[in-house]
Amino acid sequence: MIDSSALALLFVSEPDAPAFWGGPMGSNPAVLAQFSSVDGLEWFHLPIEQRRPFVLPDVGLIAVAEHPEPIEGRIRRARLFIGLCVWARGQLEAEVEHDKWLLGRATLDTLFSAQPEGVWADLVARCQPMTP
Repeated sequence: MIDSSALALLFVSEPDAPAFWGGPMGSNPAVLAQFSSVDGLEWFHLPIEQRRPFVLPDVGLIAVAEHPEPIEGRIRRARLFIGLCVWARGQLEAEVEHDKWLLGRATLDTLFSAQPEGVWADLVARCQPMTP
């Protein structure tokens, strides 16, 4: 069996690309990718039926266990993440409602910044607490 980290190389073309921390839950890798076309990518290509989340119209997640064929040739750029964050049903919405989060719009420049170490400070400077 191939280690799931090795499978990430099917979707992240640079073998020396950094892996980013996705959260404290688990250690499975996932790839955030900008696609040249999303036709036919609405669902993960996995044995279970699950919709693919898109953070922007052409930016979505890739599960490294996916069959690579439908995605081949469509990745413009990609970032590898290890781990994830999970919330109970309604928990994140409640935290946002109680101003526990700063909210802002995702941009390609933020998601794929050439200087990722400066992204957090830039986001905090641009975001404002959400008011009901």
